[in-house]
Amino acid sequence: MSRKADVVIVGAGVHGCGLAFHLTATDAGSVVVLERGCVASGPTGQSGAMIRPLFDQRVYAELVIASTRMFEQWDQVVGGDAGFVQQGFLRITDSLETAALGGDLEITRFLGEPVEILDRSQLTELVPMARFDDDEKGILFPRGGYADPYQTTVELAAAAVRQGAEILEETEVVGLRTKSGRITGVMTSAGEIATSVVVNCAGPWSGRIAQMAGVPLPIEPQAAPTCLFRKPREMVTVGPVLSDGVHQVYLRAMGDTVYRAAHFGRAEQTLDPDDYDRSVPWVQQKMLREGVAQRYDAMRRAPFLGGFTAVYDMSPDGHPLVGAVDEVEGFWLDCGWSGNGFAPAPAATRSLAARILGQQSEVSLSPFGWPRTSDLGSRLHPDWVHP
Repeated sequence: MSRKADVVIVGAGVHGCGLAFHLTATDAGSVVVLERGCVASGPTGQSGAMIRPLFDQRVYAELVIASTRMFEQWDQVVGGDAGFVQQGFLRITDSLETAALGGDLEITRFLGEPVEILDRSQLTELVPMARFDDDEKGILFPRGGYADPYQTTVELAAAAVRQGAEILEETEVVGLRTKSGRITGVMTSAGEIATSVVVNCAGPWSGRIAQMAGVPLPIEPQAAPTCLFRKPREMVTVGPVLSDGVHQVYLRAMGDTVYRAAHFGRAEQTLDPDDYDRSVPWVQQKMLREGVAQRYDAMRRAPFLGGFTAVYDMSPDGHPLVGAVDEVEGFWLDCGWSGNGFAPAPAATRSLAARILGQQSEVSLSPFGWPRTSDLGSRLHPDWVHP
């Protein structure tokens, strides 16, 4: 294979396919997406895919709100079905302080997104199978929910292909060509592609891709275990995503009979994204069950149905690396989302596409530039990561 492309995107997760969709919707020329596996075969396909506008930085809230509008009109905007279930998102907290809550409600209100604060009696009525303390509150985002991460990504990919993109699966990037500080091509397992623009959407592999261009990125692949449990008879799955900020776990439905659960926060374990144990060790299963059972006693008796360990592309401050790389002209980043990448993806890639084309973006992504030019990372709360 020897060909040319105006833009080459590395990685066919939700960001790579979203960017291909938005670029091909404009006059971006030829767009090729390279994927070492298959579409959504990396961390995207295992995402919790939860959607809520609760952040302590305005840029995230703006992106998630804009993405939510896309999910609400998916068939008209993209085509097909993203599996969006808009049953609300409920954060349980013992404090409305930003640090404890994991987000700033003033930002949400300022942007006009509906939010309700529930007391214990209202929480008990909404979630009768859970236990709540007197000082606990619920923050309900009625327009929140979750999507199907695989469906979302394959629909974006299909729409991009309809608009002229090429998606080459089972095609690994083995090198990047540069000349005089500019991108000139991509070497793949199937041949070379001449191009002047490469966008690194490779997730846990993004550090390796950047190194091929001589750009060091501080990306750490980290383990992200998730457990699946049979829904106990006394529990229901109709209702909001249950995000417990007190016990640092979330619980959300997968259909009518299964719950998925995972912890918040960074993991200490780094790994090789090509060679690691994808199961959930017993000790982690036990810790996670204990975490959800502190809130939902019925989960102590819920049959364990298995689980998996996905991998996050963690940046040092937990925020993504998005934008042009000054050292290498034509090399762009969209990686390091640290477990927060799914919900903002449809709008973030729309804004990135505009920047690549030299246009003004809907939401400014400048806070995510690398190296950092602002103090965005210094305000990171340890409960930042939500799968």
